[in-house]
Amino acid sequence: MRHTNNFSLSSFIFQLSFALASALLASCVNEVPYRTEDSDPRLYLNALLLPDSQLTATVGRTAHFLEDQQAYRLSDAEVTAVINGTTLPLAYDEDTKNYHSSYRLRSGDEITLTAHANTYGTATAAATVATPTRMSITDITTLPFTNPGDPVSLSTLNDVDSAMLVTLHIDDPTEEANYYRLTIDYYATYLAKYPNWFYTDEPIVEEGYTTRTEHFYPHYLLTERSSQLLIDSETTSQLITSMLYMTSDNSFLFTDEQLRHEAGKPSIDFLLLHELPRHSSMQNPESGPWTYGNDGSDDFIFPIDTVSQATYHYHFELETLSEDYYRYLTTKSTYDLTGGAMISEPVHIHSNVNTGVGIVGSYSSIEVEDSAAIKF
Repeated sequence: MRHTNNFSLSSFIFQLSFALASALLASCVNEVPYRTEDSDPRLYLNALLLPDSQLTATVGRTAHFLEDQQAYRLSDAEVTAVINGTTLPLAYDEDTKNYHSSYRLRSGDEITLTAHANTYGTATAAATVATPTRMSITDITTLPFTNPGDPVSLSTLNDVDSAMLVTLHIDDPTEEANYYRLTIDYYATYLAKYPNWFYTDEPIVEEGYTTRTEHFYPHYLLTERSSQLLIDSETTSQLITSMLYMTSDNSFLFTDEQLRHEAGKPSIDFLLLHELPRHSSMQNPESGPWTYGNDGSDDFIFPIDTVSQATYHYHFELETLSEDYYRYLTTKSTYDLTGGAMISEPVHIHSNVNTGVGIVGSYSSIEVEDSAAIKF
């Protein structure tokens, strides 16, 4: 690994502040048509198509918001699939409450699903099973890190003195439009030494210590290239929602147009911070003992390996989404942002089901991961 200059957050903080200010000042007045027929029960059809998985669909009928019961699943519907021109029936399974076919999906399969129920009519939707887009780690750079000094960073990043800049290359096809969701899983492990009495309520415990593997979750930060994906979002609401994704489930949505913002290079990177673990029941032995023993004796729990090193594990998953599934996720995230509050502007969640509601979409994923032992 090579060392570079220190990393600065000033540009990103400025862009983030500008985007939030724009969101607060933007007008929220918009006319959304209301259709009275939407209050009537309608057939819904949901299916998520993944390569090398069983073809499965969920069929039911919607419920009006004034009804006591939520949406109903139907067990007596007729459900068929046309797969690359061949028609196959789907059978209802009582255990899962879904309709299944024994057919295993493959990338590139063209699927048209049809559901019919006598009371609620017929609903259809089509999707193509997504082909995974390759992703690889092209560079890992270690570099020093200095707290930028803003109030949020001061409260969370005081224990950070170094970081890894991990650069991802996404082999995005240039001849077609593509839609993505990238998810980050970043955690660290270390060895900690505990008195044997610490994890038991028994009055008599064998003396001595036990070594355990513990986990903690350090922070990661957006770089200039990764933050640009959010700044270039199609709408301000998507920008805000994407940032919420980053703080809730560590994933966000983007298109290939957003990806190719720098000289057409489909690359993105993140700054993975190296932090000491924050554990409520752990103390650095250099700072002195804590009193824990039932008999009032001084004892302390200490990490036998943490002060010298911890192992940081990072895992990236890139999902290639069908366009309809991408639009469903973005509109749903906008809806979730308001919580469906009646005082907010109504949001229509995207659906590709004809004469019904729901989503039939597809995604395929690829994963890259690695780990590194960092000495402090």
